[in-house]
Amino acid sequence: MILKSNPIRTASGSGAIWHHLVGKTGDNERIQVWKGRRQDIEDCIADATAFNRVNAVQHFQISSREKLTTEQFADCITMLAQEFGFKASDVALAVIHTKIRHDSEADNRHCHILVRTTNAETGKVLDVSHRYERQEKVARLFELKHGLELTKGRHNLAVYHAVPEEYRERLQVLCEGTLPNSVLSDPQSRRSQRQGARPFDIKYRVRDLYAGSTDWQAFQSAISSQGWSLMAGEKKPNVVLLKDEHGVIVGSLSRLLGVRKAEFSAFILGHETPEQSAIRQGHKEDVASPGPRDTSRDPSGKGETPVDPSDDEHGTPSPDPYKPSEDSVSTAPEPASGRKISQPVLRTGATAGSVAGTGAVPNSSSKTRASITRGMTQSEAQAVIDFNEAQTEKEQQLRDHLHGQKHFADLLTELAESFRSRWSHLPTEPHPDPKSRDTAYIRAGHEKRLAGLRQDWLDAESRVTLWTPWHRAEARKARAVFDEALEALGYHRHDIGKLDMSDDSNYFYAMKWMADWIVRSREHRHRDWINLPEVKTYLISKAEMARLMDHLKRTEDVALLLIAKTRPEEAMRRLAHTLHMPDAGLENPPQTRLILKNRNRQNRPSSLTL
Repeated sequence: MILKSNPIRTASGSGAIWHHLVGKTGDNERIQVWKGRRQDIEDCIADATAFNRVNAVQHFQISSREKLTTEQFADCITMLAQEFGFKASDVALAVIHTKIRHDSEADNRHCHILVRTTNAETGKVLDVSHRYERQEKVARLFELKHGLELTKGRHNLAVYHAVPEEYRERLQVLCEGTLPNSVLSDPQSRRSQRQGARPFDIKYRVRDLYAGSTDWQAFQSAISSQGWSLMAGEKKPNVVLLKDEHGVIVGSLSRLLGVRKAEFSAFILGHETPEQSAIRQGHKEDVASPGPRDTSRDPSGKGETPVDPSDDEHGTPSPDPYKPSEDSVSTAPEPASGRKISQPVLRTGATAGSVAGTGAVPNSSSKTRASITRGMTQSEAQAVIDFNEAQTEKEQQLRDHLHGQKHFADLLTELAESFRSRWSHLPTEPHPDPKSRDTAYIRAGHEKRLAGLRQDWLDAESRVTLWTPWHRAEARKARAVFDEALEALGYHRHDIGKLDMSDDSNYFYAMKWMADWIVRSREHRHRDWINLPEVKTYLISKAEMARLMDHLKRTEDVALLLIAKTRPEEAMRRLAHTLHMPDAGLENPPQTRLILKNRNRQNRPSSLTL
């Protein structure tokens, strides 16, 4: 299955997204409004506006090749809620669309949900960071849970390290080989469809024409017979673009065909090898033949262009068009001559693995590889091989070191997330930021918000005279804006809201009183939370976990980290035994130190009085 999401901006309003999800009956055979109304979207936008948030809702889309029931859609939404931290009440709209898919094989139904991103009370924003990796994680876990076919995504390695240990063996196969390719990005696809193009229908048709053409001229004739045309790109003239019968640009021809640029160039110039021609004409799914992908790079896949997997039906990889022909290089020994080569010849841009037997491996840096050229002696060729093998070993050691560091960091993150999950049932800490309970900080915030509006009102009042009565309306408007700001901050709920705010002493007294009242109420709620018995236990565990995490970061003790993943209490006990002082070096908050002191006093054996 595939999970996608995108934010809906506050400034865009509710009209466009409501029409897209509920009003476009012509594009869908059936639209089932599962939950929500347009007013719910308006409420989300109002909350985001009140806290000056850029985005109002997050739009999630759920689709699958295999048919899903409504209950399975609901389960997927529940898993998304657990991953991203929203509740059922935060789902403003849920819609199920039924439409015929382009490939006529995938499930005709897909689901859209809109999730509130701004908390109406606190203004806290929904955390959707790293959403691509997290969405793929939810999708893979959903497929495993419901027995669906596993889908290969762009962030396979990140998902592999993020899921629990028992699922990794089944997901390991997704981390091997090449990545899937998308012909068009979502914005490109929507833009083409708005212009009247049919990018996905054209994709399947143009691949059939490509597979059935003997050469470039025949392929051009087949394209012309469909009413389509070709043109060179404006920014990149070497890129061939396809235009449909209406003159709308569909996309890059090589990307539509799913082939690499080098293979496509060889086809245009008539340099296609017999093996490539046989694969192209044998089956349209065997068109793309990308090279191996370096899985040691960033597991998020950022900065890399995904490609289609393409081994032929016998499992043989497609020939590499970058591989030089045999007449360009030679590894055969030749008699020594007067020609001397002091070191291997470095060629910028020479691809690793371009010469068989040089010791180079795929994914190596092309700038640190030497090539064997015609005319080299056997000893010179052996020197190149030894040099390449040494460079390969150095790079492998570096990759192993970096991979180990990342794996350790991932395990630390899993340990921290496991701790938070274990205590997620606790009530949320009220006003955790000390600044939110600081009188001077709150008063400064009120003054920053009110000072300009108050000055505008006083300036407008000063312009009202017996001879300029038309300024009275301007003064009333400025006063209304100032009163609205006071009401938003809660001044109207107290007697101080009735004071004459044009007087400086009343104004500053009201701000000080209001800041003191807010701090008192917040401190009271925070104190009540700290005094909960379970919260006291949580604070003790949090302090111990902080000490354990600090020790692991400093020492990189892998053995202790692996124990902490499954038995955190045992890891803390071992750490205390190692340090011989359980409470040393830890900056505990006052309430935690008091709890620890009381706990030690309770555990102390009572003295016997005679």
